[in-house]
Order: sequence, then structure tokens, then C-alpha cells
Amino acid sequence: MYFVGIDGGGTNTVGVIGDQSGIIAQKIVGPSNYHNIGIDLTKNTIAELLNQLLNEVNGNLHEIEGICFGGAGIDTAVDSSRISALFDEIGYNGKLSVINDALVAMAAENGSLTGGILISGTGSIAYGVDLQGNLQRVGGWGHIVDDIGSAYAIAVAGLKAVLESYDGRGKQTTLFNALKPIMQIEHEEEIIDYLYASKNGKDQVARLAKVISEEAASDEVASGIITNAASDLLTSIKALEKKCGVKPLNIVLSGSVLINNDQIFNFLNSHVPSQIKLKRLNALPVRGAYLLATQL
Repeated sequence: MYFVGIDGGGTNTVGVIGDQSGIIAQKIVGPSNYHNIGIDLTKNTIAELLNQLLNEVNGNLHEIEGICFGGAGIDTAVDSSRISALFDEIGYNGKLSVINDALVAMAAENGSLTGGILISGTGSIAYGVDLQGNLQRVGGWGHIVDDIGSAYAIAVAGLKAVLESYDGRGKQTTLFNALKPIMQIEHEEEIIDYLYASKNGKDQVARLAKVISEEAASDEVASGIITNAASDLLTSIKALEKKCGVKPLNIVLSGSVLINNDQIFNFLNSHVPSQIKLKRLNALPVRGAYLLATQL
């Protein structure tokens, strides 16, 4: 009998197949976030991945004992139900778990579906498991009203600082000189066109956070923005710990901001309460999905 773990994302989907002895093969196919590509293409992606994995072991669907699908965009019971239905349509009727991709990353690092995870990439969100085994969530309510401490939030704060400096309302900063090459603009007033008229999406805006992080080493305004982002993320960590009630709470840190920004990582490490233990994600999330599949 085989087990399959799947880490489904907006860009690609990684799957592994193995038995109780361990993982045998891994395959990568296209995106599987149905919110982005639609339910039919998501079904095709999953079917293609399962076919490729089964070909590696000369197996068939009936030989798979358990599948854990950790997917981007699996945020509600409705999401889980829709993806579960796709597996039915494909012909799989074994044990199945459909959960958010953050949870398989948490399991990959913590060894089980325990503890917590804080993600800060384009957006931000935190999940944790409480004393009763229930899932708790903090944040992740979208870039318009939330996603504190995310790359998008850092980018917006940087652009705000540039405009305030240009107006004479804020401190002088080197941020605009650093940002304008990547934005491909020459004047502060073109920021409005960059944000609205050219219809740059949140991913395009969020990528500016990397430049702001780099400027933080030499620019007071940029450094303050990064510190504020770290403080916001600390608020999410403390809220998650309170909701979970687990001590100690082992929290995995994931996403580009938390993995790549040492200023934020060091701030969090030096300010978290002693009952919270932080660790950057090192394990592949798909391995967490595989582990959970073997436990179904």
C-alpha cells in the first residue's frame, strides 16, 4: 500500500509517493489553487500528478491507502469539500485529508499536526493547534484590511514614506532612489500610476519589500518600517499563543519575509515570551503532507 503527500500551490504542485518505509518518488506539475485556475484545471492537475506518481511505482489508485492534500486557498470547509469531490471524480476512494498548505509545512517541521506556523510572504497568516486539537487562526484577512507584517504591507509602508518625504510631511529617506529602478519610474508622482493606472497587482507591489529590507541597513526610515513589521508579526504570534493555550508553543516561521529577513527574525527571537519557541522552516512542506497521509 502507498501513501501520497501533496503540496498544492498557485505556481506548482509537488507530490510524493511512498510506503511505510519512506518516500519513493517525487513529481512536480502545474498550479492547483482552484480560486486562481478554476475547478476543472485543478482536477486535471491533481489527476496528472497522481498518474505520474503511480507510474513511478507501477501502481494504481486502489493501492493508495491515504492522501493528504495541503493546498493554497483551502481556507474553509467549502474549499475542502470541493477539492475532496475532485478526488472522488478522479476515482480515489481511500483515506483523504484536505487542509491548508500552511498546515503541511507546520507538520513537516514539527513532526506532526501540532504547534503553530506563522507565514509572512506576499500576505501573512498564523495557524496553531490548541489543547483540544482544534485549529486556531490569526490574521490572513487580505491585503486591503490585514496581512500585517507581510511583504505587501512593508511595500505599502515604504511607498507611503516616500510620498510623505516628497511632500515634506515625513523624514528624508533614500527609499525612492532605491525603489525607482525596479518600479521603472523617475518621479515620485509616478507612484500613483504604478499603483493604479498600470494596475500592478499585490504580488508586483509586494516585491518592493525586498528593496526596502535591503535599505534598512543604511536608511532610518526603512529600518523603522522593518521594525514595525516585526512588531506587527509579534502581535500575531502572541495572539496565536493565547488562542492555542499550549506551552511551550513551537511555531514554525515560513514565507519570504521570515526566511530571508534577519532583522525581523532576530527581533522576533529577542521579543517572544519564553513559552514560545521559534524555528525557521527548513523541511519541504510536501514531506509534512506525506507524514500526515501515513497517519490517516
